[in-house]
Amino acid sequence: MGKLRVVVIGTGNIGGIAVRCLQGRGDVELVGVWSRSRNIGLDAGLLDTDISAGVHVTDDVDEILALRPDCALMALNVRDPLEAQNVNEEWHVRLLERGINVVTASDGSLVFPPAHSDQEYVGRLEAAAIKGGATLYANGQEPGFVDHMALLAATMSNTIRRITSYELFNYSMVQSRDEMALNFGFDEVPEKHAILEQPGVQLYVWGGPLKNVADKLGYEVERFEELYEKRVAERDIPVAFGTIEKGKVAAVRIRTSAFVAGREAIVVEHVNRMCDDIAPEWRKSDTHGCMRIEIEGDPNIAMECTIGDRGKPEELGYDGYLMTVTRILNAIPYVCAAKPGLANFRELPLTTPSSAFRSDATFVDHKILRAVAEGIPRPSDDLSND
Repeated sequence: MGKLRVVVIGTGNIGGIAVRCLQGRGDVELVGVWSRSRNIGLDAGLLDTDISAGVHVTDDVDEILALRPDCALMALNVRDPLEAQNVNEEWHVRLLERGINVVTASDGSLVFPPAHSDQEYVGRLEAAAIKGGATLYANGQEPGFVDHMALLAATMSNTIRRITSYELFNYSMVQSRDEMALNFGFDEVPEKHAILEQPGVQLYVWGGPLKNVADKLGYEVERFEELYEKRVAERDIPVAFGTIEKGKVAAVRIRTSAFVAGREAIVVEHVNRMCDDIAPEWRKSDTHGCMRIEIEGDPNIAMECTIGDRGKPEELGYDGYLMTVTRILNAIPYVCAAKPGLANFRELPLTTPSSAFRSDATFVDHKILRAVAEGIPRPSDDLSND
């Protein structure tokens, strides 16, 4: 049996990393890369490394479809999660109806499709998948991996009072101000509302994971609560995209909780800072970034996944994108073998990587990471709506 043929849709950081990680594997191969407007004609390997991939970026949709790939890896970056649904649906339906399987990190609301707030949307995707005999699978670092961690930790529980999933990150190495300002409100005056601060957006992003955990434990969510808090800088703070001036937002706490059996039982909490000493009263990681699960119950349980090298904080942002990519890329063979429809991680086998112990000539050169930390642009650095 030959390798599964894969196309990548989008050439931002997620797409560029996906191109690199598809190289040298025993069961998948890159055959095409699409971009809306950037990097047209560029060898796709140069998006994330200095190594040719032998595939050039195109903006021709028909050219991508004519390749008849087994799977499309969706890497479009639309910052507003509500707008993302419209953009992704067009692509998903087009691909699925043609029998092309889809793995995506572009729509976290589909990590557990039965919990999606718009079941008509889910129905349209399901119909397209059944028509084409294809499968769609959404996952990522969070939502996705963290939900998986929470359920894994719960396998050691007798009784549970509360499960809390934490993302504790210092975001000072992120290159894109737009991403940080629009989504979180960083580097803005506190009166300005970020996308995630708008009523209902947190539930769109994290309502599904909360329902997913509740459902697996045999409960229905009775109601949700959303909390969004900010702290402003007390001094100018140098960050990768410039300087956050005193008085601008430099830390946020986002807390989305689900109530079951009459009490708060499942929580997703993000604490994101632009420097380590701001908002000391909020939960903090011992490293530059981690995902942490805490279960209060019988017994009390804590699991933590740290990211990157403790001594190299400049790698954190890159490694976060990398983990998002691998959650869907490693799943490609399993998704292609799954029954048609919308899959979720509870239904698939453990999506371990292929050829994991290969001598990896595509391993990212850390001089690239140093260049990013120093503000030297590469083709994939601009997180546009590609």
